[in-house]
Amino acid sequence: MDSFSRRLDILIRPKVRLFHRPWPAFQVCGYLGLALSILLAMSLVSYLGLSLGVTLGITAAAVLSFFALVMAGKILTGEEQIIYYHHQIAVIIVITLLLRSLNKPVLPYLDVTILGIGLFLVFGRVGCLMVGCCHGRPYRLGVSYRPEHADAGFTPYFVGVRLFPVQAVESLWVLGIVLVGVVLVLHSYPPGTALTWYVVMYGVGRFCLEFMRGDPGRSYPLGFTQPQWTSFLLMSGLVWAELTGILPRVGWHIVATISVAGAMIGVSLKRRLQKTAKHQLLQPRHVKEVAETLAMVSNSGTQTLSTTGRWRILPAQGSTTRNILIGSTSLGIQISAGRISDSAGETCHYTLSRAGGGMTEETARVLGRLIFQLKQAAGAFDLVKGSRDVFHLVIHPVSGKESAHR
Repeated sequence: MDSFSRRLDILIRPKVRLFHRPWPAFQVCGYLGLALSILLAMSLVSYLGLSLGVTLGITAAAVLSFFALVMAGKILTGEEQIIYYHHQIAVIIVITLLLRSLNKPVLPYLDVTILGIGLFLVFGRVGCLMVGCCHGRPYRLGVSYRPEHADAGFTPYFVGVRLFPVQAVESLWVLGIVLVGVVLVLHSYPPGTALTWYVVMYGVGRFCLEFMRGDPGRSYPLGFTQPQWTSFLLMSGLVWAELTGILPRVGWHIVATISVAGAMIGVSLKRRLQKTAKHQLLQPRHVKEVAETLAMVSNSGTQTLSTTGRWRILPAQGSTTRNILIGSTSLGIQISAGRISDSAGETCHYTLSRAGGGMTEETARVLGRLIFQLKQAAGAFDLVKGSRDVFHLVIHPVSGKESAHR
């Protein structure tokens, strides 16, 4: 596993060299995906006997919709964001309206369109993997991004931290969906079958993969991400369309949609019954707060007191020897740090507590493992319970304590 991860590290890079010059990897993957998706669409419409002219018009409308949505988002938010689900929904709506205005059959063209969109996404996620956007959570198996990725916009506090390669998994998942969809089209299944197959299967996969996403700029309405809600709503709308005869009915689509709904209910109940709100502690936004707090308290000698968002840096009480800082996150997690250097190396010590008390051992363990990953520690760590619900995390150097971390 470690060997695989190291090989993956070598492959990812924000720029690739083509024609004797470097090119942004994300753009290269995007243009390659666009070219192959157009080739796939043209091949399928030729096989189905559909109009190549209409397909060219659909392609132009899809590309224009993509760039129009990107520009609208940039104007409204001030940032350039590419959110896949937004583009999929927008393109499907625009293409449907275009086909109706041309008095052309909608479902056969939508089958081809959605498979082209899917192939474009396959290469788009490879581009995400290369540059580090849409990245996963800290994990023992995965990819480790470098400072050059941070310069290109990657989350800086995750530089050097091994992350689950969720982009690669999604790319492979969508590739499988597209290949099966092509088979459905070639075997003359009823028009709309490939469309419903793609929407349901991508929705199920995206819902599951969202639990492994670690990029912090994401909202969690009612405990689930927007893509998870979008997946469920699209699948529900598709089932309604099948039951009303708008789309060809497939029985297992109902089962898949009910399963997603059941998963949402089950996850919600599990979170409520857990003594430790692990999902809140490891939510990407809170992980960001922990990482920023660690950066502040680990450099207390050179940092000044500051307030940022929902967390703050506070001076420790009763300190007469030096200015020890205690960082506090939005969940009330308080962290302070210290270091001891000797012949064996540098030992790092972190004190973990909770504002108002109530820090449990399980919460401390979750935070301990997170800090160990964020600090890219190569040694072992011990978690020691102190007084008044205070825990001490001690990270030993490689040449020091050889026991496995507890």
